[in-house]
Amino acid sequence: MKSIRKILIPRQLLLLLILSTGLLNHVMLIPNILRAAGRDGWISILASYPILLIMSLFIFYIIKHSPKEGFFHLLQQKWPRWAVLLFSLPIGLFLFSSAYITFVDLILWLSAYFLADVPSFIVWSGILIICFLITWAGIKHMAIASGILLPLVMIFGFFIAITNTNLKDPSLLFPILSDGYQPVMKGMIFVLSGLLELYLIVLIQPYSEGKIKFHHLIVLGLIFMGLMFGPLTASIMEFGPVESANLRYPAYEQWRILSIGEFITHLDFFALYQWLSGALIRISLFMFLLGALLLKKKDQYRISLKVLVPIFIVFFGLVLFRIDTYDFYMFLFDLFFPMTVILFMIQIIVSAIILRFIK
Repeated sequence: MKSIRKILIPRQLLLLLILSTGLLNHVMLIPNILRAAGRDGWISILASYPILLIMSLFIFYIIKHSPKEGFFHLLQQKWPRWAVLLFSLPIGLFLFSSAYITFVDLILWLSAYFLADVPSFIVWSGILIICFLITWAGIKHMAIASGILLPLVMIFGFFIAITNTNLKDPSLLFPILSDGYQPVMKGMIFVLSGLLELYLIVLIQPYSEGKIKFHHLIVLGLIFMGLMFGPLTASIMEFGPVESANLRYPAYEQWRILSIGEFITHLDFFALYQWLSGALIRISLFMFLLGALLLKKKDQYRISLKVLVPIFIVFFGLVLFRIDTYDFYMFLFDLFFPMTVILFMIQIIVSAIILRFIK
């Protein structure tokens, strides 16, 4: 295993986070925001920014006052190993469960729209093998791949946004607050579950050659917001607030109605590139970070097979269980995303407090 301190710069690691968290914000959270807040979902996104800004200050404090090996390395130096593992357990469970949820959601989407006639075992086993190989390749190769994949993902995103302009009716975004403030508050829960993944930058800090500065966090947070705001408002303007809330994948449905003139249609295969790029990187990155939490040294860009294989065996075992689609989506809406907000807020604040008194 080799040190990557002279390879990865903050910009590369930010691209890695944009691609991985972008899938969550751009795809998985939007139907939940629409269901919770309806037409006022875009207000929920804007209203969440002050909270994100406050949390960004805490995150920057953690990064600024941590050693170059990272916050969790500092804990290993000051605390007994059992205490470090106990503190790392919530974030470790989040990484594993989020990777699993992303995997299941990807398989459901592929099976519903592209591979309906292909046995599900072939689909998920192929995806699982690819994710294992990417994780084994290490964070260096993930960051390099993200720098190659992300520009096309962004180009396709702007392409669909511009091309569907004639189908959008901005008046459908109004009136706002017609049902009071409660829908906005509910929507903010799901918005923050995506925005507060900004804390993951604390986990990738050991792999950064240069210092991560506050403006990096601000830009990253604004990008996370934009990845929600764009497709959510587009969905409301194209399908209306009621129909949008009934769609499972509003961002993908925007591709299905795309047409250029009379003869160019069915360009939704571009969405396949976007989905796979984000999902594969997200699953692999989270499994890598989970393995890194179990290691003493935090600056290695590859994880030993002795650590990765057991993790993926457990992952494989969970994939074998059949999950009802409706129950899966209700679990995300009622439990997982709200618990994620609580987890990140506690983790961020407690980490800052610990750092204040541990040095």
